[in-house]
Amino acid sequence: MKFRDPWIDPRIVQVKSADAQAYLQRRGWKPLGPAPADPNLLLFDPPGDADDHPLLPLPVDLSQDADLQRMVELITELALLEGRYAGDVLTDILQQSSNLPPLPNGSGQSGAVTAAGSERV
Repeated sequence: MKFRDPWIDPRIVQVKSADAQAYLQRRGWKPLGPAPADPNLLLFDPPGDADDHPLLPLPVDLSQDADLQRMVELITELALLEGRYAGDVLTDILQQSSNLPPLPNGSGQSGAVTAAGSERV
Protein backbone atom coordinates (compact mmCIF):
# COMPACT_ATOMS: atom_id res chain seq x y z
CA MET A 1 0.00 0.00 0.00
CA LYS A 2 1.31 3.44 -0.89
CA PHE A 3 0.34 6.30 1.39
CA ARG A 4 -0.49 9.77 0.12
CA ASP A 5 1.17 11.32 3.14
CA PRO A 6 4.97 10.93 2.91
CA TRP A 7 5.25 11.26 6.69
CA ILE A 8 3.55 7.91 7.23
CA ASP A 9 6.05 5.13 7.82
CA PRO A 10 5.26 2.27 5.40
CA ARG A 11 6.07 -0.24 8.16
CA ILE A 12 2.63 0.54 9.59
CA VAL A 13 1.18 -2.26 7.43
CA GLN A 14 3.33 -4.75 9.40
CA VAL A 15 1.67 -3.92 12.74
CA LYS A 16 -0.45 -6.65 14.27
CA SER A 17 -3.20 -5.76 16.69
CA ALA A 18 -1.86 -8.28 19.24
CA ASP A 19 1.56 -6.60 19.19
CA ALA A 20 0.03 -3.16 19.75
CA GLN A 21 -2.04 -4.60 22.62
CA ALA A 22 1.10 -6.07 24.20
CA TYR A 23 2.89 -2.73 23.84
CA LEU A 24 0.03 -0.84 25.49
CA GLN A 25 -0.30 -3.30 28.37
CA ARG A 26 3.45 -3.36 28.94
CA ARG A 27 3.26 0.43 29.37
CA GLY A 28 0.42 0.25 31.88
CA TRP A 29 -2.61 0.84 29.63
CA LYS A 30 -5.64 -1.14 30.82
CA PRO A 31 -7.92 -2.92 28.33
CA LEU A 32 -11.58 -1.98 28.75
CA GLY A 33 -13.02 -4.26 26.07
CA PRO A 34 -14.73 -3.47 22.78
CA ALA A 35 -16.02 0.03 22.04
CA PRO A 36 -19.82 0.17 22.34
CA ALA A 37 -20.22 1.80 18.92
CA ASP A 38 -17.70 -0.40 17.09
CA PRO A 39 -16.81 -3.93 18.29
CA ASN A 40 -13.76 -3.86 15.97
CA LEU A 41 -12.15 -1.35 18.34
CA LEU A 42 -10.73 -2.26 21.75
CA LEU A 43 -10.59 0.62 24.21
CA PHE A 44 -7.60 1.17 26.50
CA ASP A 45 -7.54 3.33 29.62
CA PRO A 46 -4.36 5.34 30.26
CA PRO A 47 -1.94 4.26 32.98
CA GLY A 48 -2.19 5.70 36.48
CA ASP A 49 -4.52 8.58 37.25
CA ALA A 50 -4.15 10.23 33.85
CA ASP A 51 -7.60 11.80 33.68
CA ASP A 52 -6.45 14.27 31.04
CA HIS A 53 -5.60 11.51 28.55
CA PRO A 54 -8.32 10.04 26.35
CA LEU A 55 -9.17 6.38 25.96
CA LEU A 56 -7.24 4.89 23.05
CA PRO A 57 -9.15 2.86 20.46
CA LEU A 58 -7.13 -0.04 19.02
CA PRO A 59 -8.42 -1.69 15.83
CA VAL A 60 -8.67 -5.48 16.11
CA ASP A 61 -8.89 -6.24 12.39
CA LEU A 62 -6.52 -4.28 10.15
CA SER A 63 -7.86 -5.53 6.82
CA GLN A 64 -9.63 -2.27 5.91
CA ASP A 65 -7.96 1.03 5.03
CA ALA A 66 -10.04 2.82 7.69
CA ASP A 67 -8.66 0.46 10.36
CA LEU A 68 -5.13 1.03 9.16
CA GLN A 69 -5.76 4.77 9.45
CA ARG A 70 -6.94 4.18 13.03
CA MET A 71 -3.64 2.40 13.74
CA VAL A 72 -1.75 5.41 12.33
CA GLU A 73 -3.79 7.64 14.66
CA LEU A 74 -3.13 5.35 17.64
CA ILE A 75 0.63 5.44 17.08
CA THR A 76 0.49 9.20 16.56
CA GLU A 77 -1.39 9.66 19.84
CA LEU A 78 1.04 7.38 21.70
CA ALA A 79 4.01 9.30 20.30
CA LEU A 80 2.50 12.59 21.49
CA LEU A 81 1.66 11.21 24.95
CA GLU A 82 5.09 9.62 25.36
CA GLY A 83 7.01 12.60 23.93
CA ARG A 84 8.67 10.37 21.33
CA TYR A 85 8.86 10.12 17.56
CA ALA A 86 6.11 8.04 15.98
CA GLY A 87 8.75 5.97 14.16
CA ASP A 88 10.29 4.98 17.49
CA VAL A 89 6.89 3.93 18.89
CA LEU A 90 6.26 1.97 15.69
CA THR A 91 9.63 0.23 16.01
CA ASP A 92 8.84 -0.76 19.60
CA ILE A 93 5.44 -2.16 18.59
CA LEU A 94 6.96 -4.12 15.72
CA GLN A 95 9.47 -5.61 18.14
CA GLN A 96 6.56 -7.29 19.93
CA SER A 97 6.25 -9.61 16.94
CA SER A 98 7.21 -13.18 17.61
CA ASN A 99 8.86 -13.23 14.17
CA LEU A 100 11.87 -11.28 15.43
CA PRO A 101 14.66 -13.24 17.13
CA PRO A 102 15.92 -12.14 20.55
CA LEU A 103 19.18 -10.25 20.86
CA PRO A 104 22.25 -12.45 21.26
CA ASN A 105 22.84 -11.16 24.79
CA GLY A 106 19.68 -12.93 25.92
CA SER A 107 17.90 -9.76 26.99
CA GLY A 108 14.68 -10.99 25.39
CA GLN A 109 14.23 -7.80 23.40
CA SER A 110 14.67 -7.79 19.64
CA GLY A 111 16.81 -5.39 17.70
CA ALA A 112 15.32 -2.45 15.82
CA VAL A 113 13.69 -3.07 12.48
CA THR A 114 14.83 -0.90 9.62
CA ALA A 115 12.53 0.53 6.96
CA ALA A 116 13.51 -2.32 4.65
CA GLY A 117 12.24 -4.78 7.25
CA SER A 118 15.62 -6.21 8.20
CA GLU A 119 16.81 -6.34 11.75
CA ARG A 120 19.69 -4.30 13.03
CA VAL A 121 21.29 -4.90 16.37
